Formats: sequence, C-alpha cells, structure tokens
Amino acid sequence: MGKGRARELVLDVGAVASPAEMHALLSSQLRFPPYYGNNWDAFDECVSEIERPVCIRVVGLDVLGRRLPREAAMLRKCLEVASSEAPAGEFELYVA
Repeated sequence: MGKGRARELVLDVGAVASPAEMHALLSSQLRFPPYYGNNWDAFDECVSEIERPVCIRVVGLDVLGRRLPREAAMLRKCLEVASSEAPAGEFELYVA
C-alpha cells in the first residue's frame, strides 16, 4: 500500500490522433516499464501496477471519443476497473 499524498497525473487525450499516439502518451505519463506492449491488454496489466496512491484526471475524453471511439471506451473501462479493484483511497479517477 502506498503512503502519503496521492501523486496527481493529468492525462490530456483530447489531441490524440491515433491508437499508437494514445499508447505512447499513456506509457510516458503513467511511467510504464520499457516492455509495455502498446495495446489494451498490456495497458490493463501495467495500470494495475502503477505507483500508488495516485489520482488520475482524464481530460479530453469526449473529444477523443468522437475521433477514436474504441480507444476512448477502452481507456475509460480499463481505468475504471483498475480504480475499482484498488484498495480504498489508493487509485482515484476523475474524467472531465
């Protein structure tokens, strides 16, 4: 379990134009390991292992949803699952 104040991360996905760009952003912002596979299965695995406590704010998901609906839906789903499976207060998620 993490201790102290939650690390705050803002994922601004509003300008993402491709699935590859999305995974590059996620890998960088969430500090995924070098072996990150740039796909949703790998994201699901790696996001459950990020340093906690963490507060993730997703910005621009509505814009992304119009451009890349599958990617927006998968991002939301994976983050919601990771948040719901984490101990209370360890993984907060806000979508704007």
